[in-house]
Amino acid sequence: MEQINLAVSKREETGRKIRKAQNNRIPGVVYGHGFETVNVWVDATSLTRTFEKAGTNTIVSVEIGQSEPVKALIHDFQVNPITNKIIHVDFFHVRMDEKVETHIPIVITGESPAIKNMGGTLNHIESITVRALPGDLIHEITVDITKIETFEDRITIADLNLSENIEILTDEQTPVASVIAPRTQEEVDAADDEVDADVSKVEGALDDSDQSSEEASEEKKEGAK
Repeated sequence: MEQINLAVSKREETGRKIRKAQNNRIPGVVYGHGFETVNVWVDATSLTRTFEKAGTNTIVSVEIGQSEPVKALIHDFQVNPITNKIIHVDFFHVRMDEKVETHIPIVITGESPAIKNMGGTLNHIESITVRALPGDLIHEITVDITKIETFEDRITIADLNLSENIEILTDEQTPVASVIAPRTQEEVDAADDEVDADVSKVEGALDDSDQSSEEASEEKKEGAK
C-alpha cells in the first residue's frame, strides 16, 4: 500500500486566536496512548488530498516539523455545515503492534440483474466495523453486486473475503447489499390513501383548534362586557 505522508507544523494559537492565524490552514491535534499531545496546523489543500486517499482507516505518516514522523489515523474531524469543508482534525497516534477499531467503507461495483432487468432498488450499508493491527487495515471493501440476480439474493458480512488479520465486529449475518423489489400499483395506491388520511386528520385538528380559539375569544369578549 502506498505510504501517505502529511507535513504539519506545531500550533501555539488556541481559542479565539486560531481564526486570526488560520491563513488557509486547518487547526488540528495529534494525540494517542503514551504520546504527548501536540496542537498542529495543517495546510487545507494538503489535508483535503490526504483525506481523499486515507479516509479514517488508512495510516498517515504525520511529519511534525523536523521531528520523527508519527504513524496516525485521521480519527475525527469537524465540518463547516455551510461550506462542507473540514475546520478541525484529530490525528490518533497508533502503535503498529497494537490493534485498533475503525470503520472500513463499502464500495459497490458491477450491475445487478435484479436492478437492470427487474427494476429493483439497491439497498446497502456504508461501512463495517473491524479490529486489526494498523498495518493490516485496508482502505475500502469492494462488493460486486452482479451476483444479486433476484430480490431474494443478498450479500452478507459472511460473504466478504477479507484477510484473517482483520477481525470483523459487525454481525456476520448483516446484509451488505440487496435489491428491493419495486412497489406494486396497489402498494402505491395504499400509500397515497394513507397520506390523504393523515392530511385529513391534520386539517381536522387545525379546524378544531381554530374553532376552539374563536370560541375562547368570544368568551373573553362576553366576559369583558
